[in-house]
Amino acid sequence: MKTKKLLCAERVQRLMMSVFTLIILILLAKGATLPALILLAFMSIMLFIYFAFDFCPSTWMLTKLFGSCYCECEGEKNENQL
Repeated sequence: MKTKKLLCAERVQRLMMSVFTLIILILLAKGATLPALILLAFMSIMLFIYFAFDFCPSTWMLTKLFGSCYCECEGEKNENQL
């Protein structure tokens, strides 16, 4: 069941990806192509690892820090099982 936590691993990971993309675009606009290409290569490698092995290192690490957005807690009841 999806919880309504503001800071959870999956949301923070999506925020990090969007910030990295904006940084890459800003670096490319300023003409700093080498740092932009290094960041783009890093993001591409991480996305390929996620595709190939269904494992994202950043999501794993962020889950340890913030917890998952998807909680299967015993204390929560499903609305369909009333």
